[in-house]
Amino acid sequence: MSTQLVAPSAIEGELVKIWEGLAKENKLRASLFTLVVFTKYSPRTDYFRHIVQKVVEKFPCRVLFISEDTNSKQPFLKTAVSVLMETCEQIDIGAAGRDVEKVPSLVLAHLLPDLPITLLWAEDPSKPHPLFERLSSLAHRVIFDSECTDKLSRFAKSVLAIHQEGKDVADLNWARTEGWRDLVASLFSTAPSLKEVHIEYNDRPTEFFSHLKIQSLYLEAWLQSRLGKIKCRIDADCWEKLGPGTITSVKLHDKTGLMYDCARIRDRYHSVLIQIASPEKCLLPYEFLLGQTASGQSLVQEICRRGTSCHYVDMLQKLC
Repeated sequence: MSTQLVAPSAIEGELVKIWEGLAKENKLRASLFTLVVFTKYSPRTDYFRHIVQKVVEKFPCRVLFISEDTNSKQPFLKTAVSVLMETCEQIDIGAAGRDVEKVPSLVLAHLLPDLPITLLWAEDPSKPHPLFERLSSLAHRVIFDSECTDKLSRFAKSVLAIHQEGKDVADLNWARTEGWRDLVASLFSTAPSLKEVHIEYNDRPTEFFSHLKIQSLYLEAWLQSRLGKIKCRIDADCWEKLGPGTITSVKLHDKTGLMYDCARIRDRYHSVLIQIASPEKCLLPYEFLLGQTASGQSLVQEICRRGTSCHYVDMLQKLC
């Protein structure tokens, strides 16, 4: 269904009319939670709309999508409604200038009672914004995307501070490294004595992604948070079919001389070929299947979870 512009005061009335019409087609709305998204208007706005669509495909919810136009010379507050996947509703809120201050009260009026609230804050939390505290205070869980920051250590400190205030936090780039963390954990029955790690990542920038080393830096910091100081090298690779910044290979060298060479397979890029060898012996290679890397999957993963990963917190502390 196309997006319909409505006055803020007419949102609920318009939604009632829409669902009354759809009920005649035996279509009913469904919501497990409310997803609030905040982003400043940019090329990445369309990216976040796309990943919200992926969430709705898996989990029906009410979406409140807030876009701030920082380039507008005139203040405004515009609202619109639409139906997603024939079961969910999205309320779009566009604002600029002094009218941005009206957004929290509008959001509060349209939260579904007695259901969890997830906030996807698609901006850098280390940069103060008048809406962050007011929106995050409504949410049970706040999800960030570290792609938005130009200084990772500052981002890490800000997210840690928010977590220390008692808020559950998550991070899309952390979710994107989950497959590699599972792979590394599967290699060892006890904590290994690693001396060197070599990580390669997909150096293919797009209009949506430009800070392409973050996932590799996360994996490095996670390893050091679990195993202590390790020498690490990060290099660029290039894969056309993989997402920007995606890790393509990890080589682990331990102090006994064993090398664990883990590299994606070019024609089956969700699979990793694992080869373990030393100067004296070579084990039979085998494959490990990574999770899907489809756009939006990381947000779906983080919405499924509750609480804050202690591994994520330890990793952030290493980055500070």
